[in-house]
Amino acid sequence: IHEIICFLIYQKLPLKEKFLEVLRTTKQNVFVVATKNEEKRQAMTVSSVFSVSLEPMSMAVSVNQDASLHDLLTLETKFSLNLLSSDQAEIAEICSGAEEGDVRFDHPDWEMSEIPFLKNAQSNFFCKCKKIIPIYSHSLIIGEIENIKHSGITNPLIYQDGKYL
Repeated sequence: IHEIICFLIYQKLPLKEKFLEVLRTTKQNVFVVATKNEEKRQAMTVSSVFSVSLEPMSMAVSVNQDASLHDLLTLETKFSLNLLSSDQAEIAEICSGAEEGDVRFDHPDWEMSEIPFLKNAQSNFFCKCKKIIPIYSHSLIIGEIENIKHSGITNPLIYQDGKYL
């Protein structure tokens, strides 16, 4: 009976709410994307990350055009995609919170080299922005991979139904 009631409620939801409901059921790997220029640095938690090509090796990340990080990502900008380990939920929370900018880099896991990256992440992709494709409210940022650091661990932080797992 519970399943029938849920089904009936679901059928009455507007399409946007149905869309969000279905997305909440999916399990997503959690990444933090980070970059800097001469004046600013920014990091943001993201889950819409995917591989694009093997030749050349490239990754895509979807970034809201209203996000502070968006304007720092221009063609040829270097950035890191940090695949978080299951014990890094605190960093995911910091980088998705209301406070932006330097506050997000106050965690000891950050390595502030040419490209800021999380040294204890499960994996790091070091990319150079090659394409920015605006699509509705977001842009797909296509980064060509210049280097990779992998811990050998395969226990990523997962996001599902509004929680880190």
